[in-house]
Parts: sequence; C-alpha cells; structure tokens
Amino acid sequence: MASILRVNTLTDASSGNSIATSTVFSGSAKAWAKIAANGASILDSFNVSSHDDDGSGDGGIHINNDMDSANYVIQLTVDDGGAGSSVNSVEVTDGTQAAGSFDYTNNYVNSVENRTAFDVDRYIAVLGDLA
Repeated sequence: MASILRVNTLTDASSGNSIATSTVFSGSAKAWAKIAANGASILDSFNVSSHDDDGSGDGGIHINNDMDSANYVIQLTVDDGGAGSSVNSVEVTDGTQAAGSFDYTNNYVNSVENRTAFDVDRYIAVLGDLA
C-alpha cells in the first residue's frame, strides 16, 4: 500500500539546516547526462532515455519524463578536448527544443564566421518544471 508524506520543510537531524520542499522541487536539475566524446554512449545520466549522435559535435537528448513545455533551460558544457585557449560554443539547434527532447551542436569558435564542430565529452543539465 502506497502512502504520501506531506511536508513543507526538510531539515537535518540537528535542525541546523532546513530547506523548503518547493526549493528542492523547483531548483533541482530535472535531467542530466555525461555523453562520451565519441557521442555513441551515455556515460551516466538521470531522467535521460537516449542520446542521438548526428555527426561531429551534433547530437540530441531524449528526456524520460517530459518537461511541462519547451521553455526550460539547458546548461551544456564541454571538455575543451585539449584545445587550450580556444573558445567553445554550445548551441541548442533552432526550433528543436521540445518538452521531451532537444538537439544541440558544439563548436570551436574563433570568430562569428569561423565555427568548427568537434567531438568531446559533453556535460548536460536540464532545469525547469516537469510535466
């Protein structure tokens, strides 16, 4: 038999640290993943069902439990792949962010006109409200 625990605040055993349950729900990553440099595998994840490898520096994430809309935040960072001082750019591909998935590209960017896609480890976090 299932039961429900209804609380407004969580606290540690000494009551020295507490947090509102709304902060835990609203402020936590709803999905995250570490994608291998080859794009072929998810090294570790939470609430991510799969990753598409669409070519060098080009991929997509599928979320297990959808977000409530396409208006969530994606934080995607990459290992510099030994590039040293090169500037990295990670972009969500226009028009492909949906409640349950998004596509992205990652590039070395030396100027607005000079972008080169590359494969490196990718670290992804999704923030927002679940459906």
